[in-house]
Amino acid sequence: MTLIENQRYVSLSTWTKDGSQKRTPIWISLLDDGRVGFTTGKKTWKVRRIGRNPSVELQSCNRKGELTEGSKSYSGSARVVDSDEKEYKQVKNAIQKKYGIQYLLIRFFSQFSKKDLDHCAVVISLEKETLS
Repeated sequence: MTLIENQRYVSLSTWTKDGSQKRTPIWISLLDDGRVGFTTGKKTWKVRRIGRNPSVELQSCNRKGELTEGSKSYSGSARVVDSDEKEYKQVKNAIQKKYGIQYLLIRFFSQFSKKDLDHCAVVISLEKETLS
């Protein structure tokens, strides 16, 4: 277990085709088996970048995505999970449990957004050397 899953906001770093790092603040939750995950729209840039390069980094941040001073970075490998897969429900339930009514409100209002109609989850396995 790491400290990253206890954070309210986490900066997810993914990489573009040219190798540029892109950071996005996300909500994240611990899964039963030690992995972490979050839900998102299937057509988001982070999902597209993960499809090309599954390497990610996680670091504590605020809601604006500004990194927490002195926080540790965790490297891992991400995998996109479709909404009809068993793992999607596990991630969704873990996020809902952690973030409660805020998550339910966001899900409710997202149904009115054209870009966020298809949901998926991202499951991240953290590298062992980053956990110590």
